[in-house]
Amino acid sequence: MRLFAAILISLFIGCPVAAQGGAADLVILNADVRTIDLKRPRATAVAVKGGRIVFVGGDAEARNYIGEGTRVIDASGKSAIPGFNDSHVHFMAIGNKFSSLNARELQRPEEFYEQLRFYVRFLPKGRWILGSGASRELVANLKAAEIDRITPENPLFIYAADPSEAIANSAARKLAGLSDSKDSVTVREIDLARIARVVPTDHIRRWAEIAETASNYAASYGITSVQDTDSDARADVYRELDAAGRLKTRIYDCSSLSGWFAKQTPPLREAPEKMVRTGCLKGFHDGEDEWTPRLREQVLAADKAGWQVAVHAIGSKPNSIVLDIFEQAIKANGKLDRRFRIEHAEGIIARDLRRLGELGVIASIQPHLFGRGGYSSGYYGDMVKNGAIAALGSDAPMTAFDPLLGLNIRDTGNGFSFLDSIQGYSAGSAFAEFAEAEKGKLLPGMLADIVILSQNIFASSDLRISGAKVEMTIVDGEVVYERNNTEK
Repeated sequence: MRLFAAILISLFIGCPVAAQGGAADLVILNADVRTIDLKRPRATAVAVKGGRIVFVGGDAEARNYIGEGTRVIDASGKSAIPGFNDSHVHFMAIGNKFSSLNARELQRPEEFYEQLRFYVRFLPKGRWILGSGASRELVANLKAAEIDRITPENPLFIYAADPSEAIANSAARKLAGLSDSKDSVTVREIDLARIARVVPTDHIRRWAEIAETASNYAASYGITSVQDTDSDARADVYRELDAAGRLKTRIYDCSSLSGWFAKQTPPLREAPEKMVRTGCLKGFHDGEDEWTPRLREQVLAADKAGWQVAVHAIGSKPNSIVLDIFEQAIKANGKLDRRFRIEHAEGIIARDLRRLGELGVIASIQPHLFGRGGYSSGYYGDMVKNGAIAALGSDAPMTAFDPLLGLNIRDTGNGFSFLDSIQGYSAGSAFAEFAEAEKGKLLPGMLADIVILSQNIFASSDLRISGAKVEMTIVDGEVVYERNNTEK
């Protein structure tokens, strides 16, 4: 009996991890993995199980994690990096960009069809495609069968330039109780009115649909986390979407500082691995002196209550005033892990750049919006040299959502390198929301939020010329976007 047990133990020890019940759910091989960890910055393979990274290292060792049910991804030398974390977005406004289609600028049928394909990629099934402005020439050359082929699960109702006529697909006709018409692209008079009556009157306020659209869109850019600074208090909508299994983006939702001050509720203590979290209050200062006492009172109260405070400031005077207020709060409320944030942080003078680091203030910056990716001035490098933590974002939909546009495309020798900008879009942003122990790096034990790009971006001297795109987005160990499976 002892001999039999010894044989079993020796067999167990000699088997690969997968055979011991430790098979991974997903394994990435043959990648240029950038972990954003100084101790081990590079690897070629990642193994994921139960939404967490269980291995980062070489291909040979990673193969031990491959079992019968493991999904294996051969990255073919492409870059694998932590999922992008956009530190400053207006999430519902991003989703609402898809609530109306402007057909005025679409001249040819293929342009119209391509726009429909783009919308359908991100809209939830059943959400209406509404719009206006289709020219007479465009309408005359459209094919009903092609429109239906592209939009089988999204009712479509787009007014022509002459509003007495509208393009309608079979899904919209069916909801209005109209008979299908394979040849007719448009509706008029009674049929138009019947479809108009079934269009949801709250189309631009269907928050769950809008949030799901924004989440689908984020996944296509490799964005696995966002920090919603819109202060519209939609966390409950995001949680409902998450409970339904339809949220692809982790969301740190900020509320209004002034709105909170009227109620002064305590912050929720939520685990950083949750898909939806709160804890941030956002204020505003544009340099008007009469705003300063009120903002000071609000910041000190929120900080004392345990909330994280972020304040919008652009220009030398607003930033200086906000830093003064932060310094006063630190003196009044004592030592805390508070992580004050300045949103935008543009136009800070040299003296105050030093104070960013001294006070431990996070600079939530949007280089593509304000500098159009131009790091050559050295401004962002000076922030980091002075000890500030840079958290990168877009301010979408004010500008493009694409994180690749916000990266420093080449090392200009100003102290803020290409790798620094990737770190700002991952580890820096994670730190800005108290989640650096859970995400922002590719290390065992951390959340499996990963983006694989269409090429090795570290081998290119110019991202814009290289045409790099997001190949695959992984959130919580699940593939939520694949370029080759969605682009038509």
